[in-house]
Amino acid sequence: MASGVRYILACVFGSPIREYHQDLVDEIAARFALTWTQRQAIPAHFTLKYWFTAPGGDAVERVLDDFARTHSRAPVGVGGFGHFERDVVFVDVQLPGPARRVHGELIATLRALPWMSWERHDAENLHPHMTVAEKCGARFDEVWAFVRTRERRFTADLANVTIFTEDGERDGVPLCSVRRTFGFR
Repeated sequence: MASGVRYILACVFGSPIREYHQDLVDEIAARFALTWTQRQAIPAHFTLKYWFTAPGGDAVERVLDDFARTHSRAPVGVGGFGHFERDVVFVDVQLPGPARRVHGELIATLRALPWMSWERHDAENLHPHMTVAEKCGARFDEVWAFVRTRERRFTADLANVTIFTEDGERDGVPLCSVRRTFGFR
């Protein structure tokens, strides 16, 4: 990993959650002109560890490769809606006991890296979610009413740790790409 590059760790979802998420993001962008989330073009996911900068080398990749080889998938629930203030609307992700345990073990593993930074919403304070709209502002009430008509529920797995890199920005929107995915056994 390159020095000075920002990373985030997430669990990426496949079908049918991927399509559900993309449809919601696209509908919100078209209907309410809230295109921030759409322009980021990040696949359906929930965050496991917020932004950090690695000192170089592939230390995190080695740690995640070892972690994925020694951990099994754990079921998660995806469904229902929530929001952060009147700014972000999301699909809730529930981590039952086994998934919460896997996430806790991942955090403990990452805490062993002396250079790893921690934010106030990381680790035990993480609220698992899948964002569908950001920067709602004055459109919040309309977006909130709209998404509630699109509710679906899914059972999925905490099945991977995926590294996203921040690749700059376009029109003020940070752009990210998938660097590597580590699938659990």
